Amino acid sequence: MDLADGAHPSRKQSLRPFWFTLILLNAGLIIAAFIAADRLDVPGRLAVPVAAAFLVQISVCLVPLFPPVRLYLEDRFSSVALASLLVATALTPYLIYSLPSGVFALKSFATLLAFSGAVAFIYVLAPPHEHRLSWQDVIVLALLAYPMVSGLSDMFKEIYPNPGGNVPGDVYAIGKIMLISLGAMVFLSLRPLRGTNYQLAISRSDFRAGLKNYLLFLPIGIPLALGIGFASWGPRSFDSWTDLVEIAGRAAGLYAAVALSEELYFRGVIQNLLSATFNRPAAAQAVAALLFGLAHISPGFPNGSYVLVAAVAGWFYGRAYSQTQSVVAAAVTHTLVAVTHAFFFPRV
Repeated sequence: MDLADGAHPSRKQSLRPFWFTLILLNAGLIIAAFIAADRLDVPGRLAVPVAAAFLVQISVCLVPLFPPVRLYLEDRFSSVALASLLVATALTPYLIYSLPSGVFALKSFATLLAFSGAVAFIYVLAPPHEHRLSWQDVIVLALLAYPMVSGLSDMFKEIYPNPGGNVPGDVYAIGKIMLISLGAMVFLSLRPLRGTNYQLAISRSDFRAGLKNYLLFLPIGIPLALGIGFASWGPRSFDSWTDLVEIAGRAAGLYAAVALSEELYFRGVIQNLLSATFNRPAAAQAVAALLFGLAHISPGFPNGSYVLVAAVAGWFYGRAYSQTQSVVAAAVTHTLVAVTHAFFFPRV
């Protein structure tokens, strides 16, 4: 049985892999933050709260990626307490960032509280009783999509204003990272959703399915991207072994930070629930792929070429998911496509 489906043996699994990963991640992030602050000449009074907020928010994102940790929390907290904990973890990075840097605003705090509270408590107050698309799912997906889709909302830019002092302009990404952990925990632990296998580890079967669908996408996706002028053939020069390390690092980052979360929403939630609701897996796969394409409509609106390529790629991501009932397989295909695009077929 899938770990995400609540298999009881998984509740007895060790939490050591989570703590080991958390320690390594924090060590790496602290070093990266120190180097970035030095290069950008960000004063310590701003570098510390910015780095600390990112550190806490990214660390929280690890929790849903380890099923035994999710189940540990589910066993020890009621749904109300767990939802309250999710709201607290959404607010804490904001306080860490805004109070020391002098950009705290009661309106921003209230907005973040209302937003995270609505997402976290909707399944607590009105739990769905079937594994099918419900009005609660539509509301939660819409709330999560509103600030996440690029160009649709400036909510997080307003909540996380730049304090100056050479702090990068995209510091508001703290809020977007929050959506990953909040959404994952809400769907997986408070709904809870079956048939996702949302986790960091990649099994052999997931890798095989992901690789197979990546290879199937290439003879369709490459001519399409080139033909409509979305991308061009322009491979990066590889002069040393460090270039291979860069590719591996980019792939790992894309997989953990982007592909897994996007595939959870589009395949693990939308495709999964649509398929169960209408009993038409192919149609559900097509709808999820279309919505995935539309999610890439900006920046650069109108952006039809990006939407089309993303939708076609989304079909193959959905195919990997449907073959395994695992968002990990879909995320493998997603990552391989993204890396190929970044290093061999740059956008025109």
